[in-house]
Amino acid sequence: MLYLNTHIWEASSGQVQAALEALPEWRRMLAMGFRHESGRRENALAFIELMRGLRAEYGMTDIPRFEYNQHGKPSLTGCPHIHFSISHCRVAAGCLISDVPCGFDVERIRKVSANMIAHSMNLKEQEMIGSSPWPELAFVRLWTRKEALYKLWGTGIDDGLREVLCSPMAKGVALRTTENVADGYVMTEAFLIP
Repeated sequence: MLYLNTHIWEASSGQVQAALEALPEWRRMLAMGFRHESGRRENALAFIELMRGLRAEYGMTDIPRFEYNQHGKPSLTGCPHIHFSISHCRVAAGCLISDVPCGFDVERIRKVSANMIAHSMNLKEQEMIGSSPWPELAFVRLWTRKEALYKLWGTGIDDGLREVLCSPMAKGVALRTTENVADGYVMTEAFLIP
């Protein structure tokens, strides 16, 4: 189930501060690592969406304990049947919760440099972006698919970024991409097919 907040700028500074104070220490430290208040806001509100989802789906009202894999992907201690993935950008913050391994990424539609495209996309993807009537949207669509896949596996982005969508990592994975042009974002949900 996806829990998404697309009204993150409606939260007051006081509400964001209260959200930051309610975060567990590890998440608060992560949020405070952002240089600008916007990053702290997005990070805190994404965690709030995780807690909203855990309350709705599993009746959890207390902040659970977390454990982490070697790449830093969090999971719930003692709850191997609950999988989640958190993401945020300047226009949306959310969390995907599932009973199978999952990954989630949301990104704002924005301009991207030619260097970033060359670094992150294979030749076929570069051609797709270059021939698109809206290259920024084409890039973000592909980027969210790649990042959701990495988040599903919990490996972090590695040197295989350009080819990840056609790699063994993509086998047995369902990707669902949603474009919300009106609100300026694209998101992808990735699920391991049981």
